[in-house]
Amino acid sequence: MNWVIICEEKALPSFGGVAAWFENRAIAIFNLGERGLFALDNTDPATGVSVLSRGLICDLEGGIFVASPLHKQHYSLHNGSCIEDESLRVNVYQVKSEDGRVLVKSAGK
Repeated sequence: MNWVIICEEKALPSFGGVAAWFENRAIAIFNLGERGLFALDNTDPATGVSVLSRGLICDLEGGIFVASPLHKQHYSLHNGSCIEDESLRVNVYQVKSEDGRVLVKSAGK
C-alpha cells in the first residue's frame, strides 16, 4: 500500500472540509486541528450526491461526525457509520500530514 499526495496542508481550511479526487472517486478531507485529519467518501449514500465535504462537523454520542448538508444524516469520521440509518455507510481512509502535504493511503493493486 502506498501513500498518495492529495494537496498541500495549507490548502485545507481549519475545522472544515474539502473535496478531492482519489482513486477514481471523490473523497472529503477534514482538518480538525489538534484532533487530526480525517478522510471519507464525499458521496452521501442517502442521496448519491457528492456533498459531505460541505457538511457540518459535530460531536455526538462521544464521536466526531459530519452532518450531510442535504438531509442531515450524521456519518462518523472514524468508521463511516450513520447514526440515523445503520444501512448507510461511507468508506473512511487513512490520512496524514507529512512535510506540509496531505497524504491518503491507497488500497494498492
